[in-house]
Amino acid sequence: MSSNLSSTTPGCTDRLDYYADGYRHQRLYVALLILLALFLRLYRLSSQSIWVDEMLTLFWSGFSAPFIPADVFTNLHSPLHSLVMFLWTRLAGESEFALRFPSVVFSVLSLFAIYRLILRLSGPRTAAVALAVMALSPFHVWYAQEARNYSMLLFFSALSFESFLNLLSEPDRKSFGKYVLFTFAAFLSNMSAVFVVAVQDVFFLISRRKLSFRSLVFAHVILAFLLLPWLGEMLHRVEFLRLARTAPYVGTEFLRGQTTFTPFAVPYTFFVFSLGYSFGPSLAELHESARLASFAHYGPVLIPAAIAFSLAVLLGIISLRNRTKLLSLLLVWIALPLVVVSFFAIKNFKPFNPRYLMVSYPAFVLLLAEGLRLGGARAVGPGASEPEGTVRRRGMVSFLGTAMRLALCALVLGTMLLSLWNYYRVPRYGKDDFRAASRTLEAEFAPGDMVFTEGTYEPLLYYLRHGHSGQGGAPITFLPLYPEMVGNDARVRDYVLEKAREANRVWLVTSRLWNLDPERKVPALFQQMFLAEREFHFQGVDVVLYSKR
Repeated sequence: MSSNLSSTTPGCTDRLDYYADGYRHQRLYVALLILLALFLRLYRLSSQSIWVDEMLTLFWSGFSAPFIPADVFTNLHSPLHSLVMFLWTRLAGESEFALRFPSVVFSVLSLFAIYRLILRLSGPRTAAVALAVMALSPFHVWYAQEARNYSMLLFFSALSFESFLNLLSEPDRKSFGKYVLFTFAAFLSNMSAVFVVAVQDVFFLISRRKLSFRSLVFAHVILAFLLLPWLGEMLHRVEFLRLARTAPYVGTEFLRGQTTFTPFAVPYTFFVFSLGYSFGPSLAELHESARLASFAHYGPVLIPAAIAFSLAVLLGIISLRNRTKLLSLLLVWIALPLVVVSFFAIKNFKPFNPRYLMVSYPAFVLLLAEGLRLGGARAVGPGASEPEGTVRRRGMVSFLGTAMRLALCALVLGTMLLSLWNYYRVPRYGKDDFRAASRTLEAEFAPGDMVFTEGTYEPLLYYLRHGHSGQGGAPITFLPLYPEMVGNDARVRDYVLEKAREANRVWLVTSRLWNLDPERKVPALFQQMFLAEREFHFQGVDVVLYSKR
């Protein structure tokens, strides 16, 4: 390795082995935090129901149909994760714990990978604080306990970035091979890895490096060649021309109205990076009401938390003001994905969601950790002296700065722990409870009954996957009311009455109606057509049993 890290990595020391020495001195601390993180990610791992996003993973992993290897090349979500899940579930089964365990593994691995990356970029103190933040992060825990690909994406993105820094300083075959391998794996974890490569390219332009432009282009050519099957599928299936349109196609409307984007999505993203989805308003509350007045009662907890995290990030930016290359890298790392994802949402190409900015999370954590870490006293040059009054004033400023950062750390830590408690223990922050809904159907469903669904219902297929049935062994099947039907009352009424003609009783299962049927027209229609006998309300899922009038 080169002995000059500062030539490739901004803001570090002049020795490449500096970050390795930093890790050796922190090994016990790192090990303890990794064990704590593992405990927090395994704790109550199967307590929450499988929900709709996790069903996407199951479908691509051979849950509802035999797994065909060729399908890997048509999977634009996460082909590598789907392959891992297919192999893992054949070994460990399909319980909630088994399905989520790979995410726990990649989550813990990503902690260490991001820690090493931050150690390389900003030194051992910042890396130590960053590791503690990530270990306790409700955002990180959320995706560690979800059978999705985002923990894998974080892991391989961090490896890609560290291998890229190594390639800049030591462009040999080993470094080149690692960079291509890890970046390819990041792409196969989630295609948003393109943001990582774009940020790396920007950093290449502003940094001193030994890597030639020709070598970087060659790496990109190899990656493009490896990704050809998925790039071809993407061009075939994704209508990128929609991004250039200012009006819908003739005879159609925009997919989700004029736009689903709101400016509040930007600060909300950083709020989620800080405290996850279990602090303040729940996801269901946010979906059902976009008015700020609806959440005024959360002000006493939201405002102090927002101030604390904002101040910490601001202090991080100020701390890096003299390390312009590192600061520029972090700001581009955050801003570039944010701008692109926001543009997609404005054009209704893809809804805005903080998880689509997952690759920016390490940059946010570095800024936060830089703002929270306690710095040493500023050194005075050899042979230099200062007036006694200046020394006292400097000492007072240092004491006040340390006290402020300690208070800031306490507030940040306290709100993170409260958010974790909410996540583990407060039901309204939990995922939609299809497990309880399926148990109700198994207990109450009788021969001759018919079940209609509106909105999400796919997790019910998971819980009834082994042929579970209702009373008397009656098989439970579902008749979805698809989006193209909802909104046409006459069409829904005719369809339901025709299908339910021979049924003894009718069930309606509804979930996540805020986008499909915010006015709940379909439940109102069922009230007109049938007589409600019993209602069952679970977190995010409503089940109603009707008899015929």
